[in-house]
Amino acid sequence: MKEMLRILLGFLPWIVFGIIAGPSLWRVNVAIIVALALTPVLGYKQLAKGFFLTWGSLLFFGFNLVAVVWLRNPWVLQNLDILAHGTLAAIAWLSIFSGKPFVLQYARETVPPERQASPVFYRTCRNLAVIWGAVFLITTGMSAAKTYGLCSGGMGYQAVSLGLMGVGLWLNHWYPQYLQRKAKPLVSPDQPG
Repeated sequence: MKEMLRILLGFLPWIVFGIIAGPSLWRVNVAIIVALALTPVLGYKQLAKGFFLTWGSLLFFGFNLVAVVWLRNPWVLQNLDILAHGTLAAIAWLSIFSGKPFVLQYARETVPPERQASPVFYRTCRNLAVIWGAVFLITTGMSAAKTYGLCSGGMGYQAVSLGLMGVGLWLNHWYPQYLQRKAKPLVSPDQPG
């Protein structure tokens, strides 16, 4: 459960950004500023340790502070949803290809060292990062389809998008437990020892 809360905390600036940002430029500006302020406050330790998600968040919201809040760039504003999901996908995939899956960075803070020594530990974190990367690629595609009128937005879009994030969080919690249960040898109560 601690592992899931750590990941959720890493995504909190993005969640707050998604909740605050709305149809008005004022709300988008506030969302960017609040998310940018939250990133170092919640993730100052992760910034010092070079966490991909925290640094990617800081760069994304910092870029948008300049491009949207200060310069009011219409292209960035129109494509902000695509850029947000695409940035999350890039963070996930870059962390995987660099050999430091972002999930691994958070897991190392909560998982006991003896479990980290297991060869399954890295593979599990990598698989979870791949799942997140796939979720973010799908939501990037959905955002592009919505932005360019290939599908309607509205409640259906929001439900699927939030549902995918929920699936990602659930798998982040369930998958390591499943592997741990699967790895435990089955011992018969009739056997000594």
